[in-house]
Amino acid sequence: MLTQKFTYLFHLIFFSMLFVSCSSQEYTTAKLAVQQSDWSKAAEWLPKAMALEPNNPEIPIVLGVEIHARNKNWHEMRTMFDRAMEIDPSKNVEVRGIFLPVSDQVNNYIQYYWAEQFNAGVEIFKKIQDDPDNKKNHLRTAIENFKNASVINPSDGQTYTTLSKCYFDLGDKDASVDLIKTAVEKNPEDFNANFSAGQIMLRCGIQGVDVLPYFEKAVQLEPSNSNALRELASVYYDIGQKKRSIDVFNNAINNEQDKTVKADLYFNLGVIHNQMQNFEDAEIAFDEAFYLNEMDYEAALGMASSYEGLGDKYLNGQDGFEKDMDKAARWYRKAERKIKDVKSIDIDNSAEYQRQLELIRYKRDIAESS
Repeated sequence: MLTQKFTYLFHLIFFSMLFVSCSSQEYTTAKLAVQQSDWSKAAEWLPKAMALEPNNPEIPIVLGVEIHARNKNWHEMRTMFDRAMEIDPSKNVEVRGIFLPVSDQVNNYIQYYWAEQFNAGVEIFKKIQDDPDNKKNHLRTAIENFKNASVINPSDGQTYTTLSKCYFDLGDKDASVDLIKTAVEKNPEDFNANFSAGQIMLRCGIQGVDVLPYFEKAVQLEPSNSNALRELASVYYDIGQKKRSIDVFNNAINNEQDKTVKADLYFNLGVIHNQMQNFEDAEIAFDEAFYLNEMDYEAALGMASSYEGLGDKYLNGQDGFEKDMDKAARWYRKAERKIKDVKSIDIDNSAEYQRQLELIRYKRDIAESS
């Protein structure tokens, strides 16, 4: 039994010595410097160790973490991480006392430092609310953190989306558009990247036909997202595809549960029908909007406009409508009632609505006296 214990102890010591002997004297010196927090000495010996052990993926990770990350040299850190991955992503290595495969070590540190820089940028961005006079200075500082995050993890689309919004707030529309396109290139299947791309490009004055693919992709990724559906419908309308716009709004309405949002969707649908002079369909849409949100005076105004439009059709006998004074007067009276509803809701602008009411009454008088 004693002999077996001695043999076991011998092998343990032997393999421990063998493990140590696999490391160069330079790397042993570098690791000792790291343990003692002697960073200048570690910075001197780690590159020497890496030159002597070019196939050891542990050294570039340690150099990236302990020297480059500590000094916020993010490009150099990424270079070291990429080098380790090229050597052997599956090899188990020790970094700060933890043994993991190279790929896990690299990914963990990338996520850690990315989150550190990204969150720092977010905290600076928040300062704008309390200190709006220094908005541009806060934006520039936040941008530096977000840029660092993009270097640390170039594949993260969220970083480019955030950078794009920052540059837009600074007034640099070209940079904003370039960055949001990069966000989509990095994550083509990401809803937020595509949706934000469409919104930012529209705000930067880019034509609807160029924006359309981003909203179409966003709706493809989240078919029931009412915000994306509303934006897509608006773009279709702007480029003259009004029928498709109506189809999209109907789809959005069918997929929306929130009453306020649904009322807005019905209102937008009513606006499109009104612009297309589909007054009866507009009436239905505005009526639904007002039913869902009785304080939505814009929906009531839309209904009044639709009623007035139908009255005009019968009064003048145009667009396939036969001249019918009774029907014209009836639609004008309905328009009057809706204007009165609006006056009771939007009291501050009652004088303006009174002028509109008088015009409708004038038309009604013409119809009733004919």
